[in-house]
Amino acid sequence: MRVHVVYAHPLQDSLAAQLHQIVVEELTKAGHEVDDLDLYAEGFDPVLSAHDRETYHDVSINRQKIDPYVRRLQEAEALVLCHPVWNFGWPAILKGYFDRVFLPDVSFKLADGKVSPGLTNIRKLTTVTTYGSKRWRAMVLGDPPRKSGTRFLRVVCNPAVRVRYHALYDINNVTPDRVERFKDKVRHEMARF
Repeated sequence: MRVHVVYAHPLQDSLAAQLHQIVVEELTKAGHEVDDLDLYAEGFDPVLSAHDRETYHDVSINRQKIDPYVRRLQEAEALVLCHPVWNFGWPAILKGYFDRVFLPDVSFKLADGKVSPGLTNIRKLTTVTTYGSKRWRAMVLGDPPRKSGTRFLRVVCNPAVRVRYHALYDINNVTPDRVERFKDKVRHEMARF
């Protein structure tokens, strides 16, 4: 299976970086074709400019500056997001990725006033993430990253998409043993992906 991994964290020695490495290694070992996109390493520009917004609905030109990212997404059969949760949301660079790449005629189709999924090629969708917050606090606030990763993204993918969400909460206070158990869970999930 062609798996597009989208990773967002600026530090190479972070827990997110370790999880990203596990994701890529295990998917590769399992025989998947992995297209690994490290947004920071590639210098992805997350800013939706005035011109980008003005041409957003013009499908003849809206992809011009980001077409390589669109093609990578459209060639995938699965999508794995690997990122931390910051301020109860996606890192800005990841949010910018969605703002710039999930365009009309890419992530959704608009015909006769009706919206339909555009990424029907995506049959599996998984998130591997960490939170500084405790789970109960994230839940009280509605856990926007979980909803975005499991609801928003689901509706733009294949209607039969399998969705998984793996989160380690309260990372500033968890024990090293708990971190290792989470890493093992991610290894297991990616090995059987």
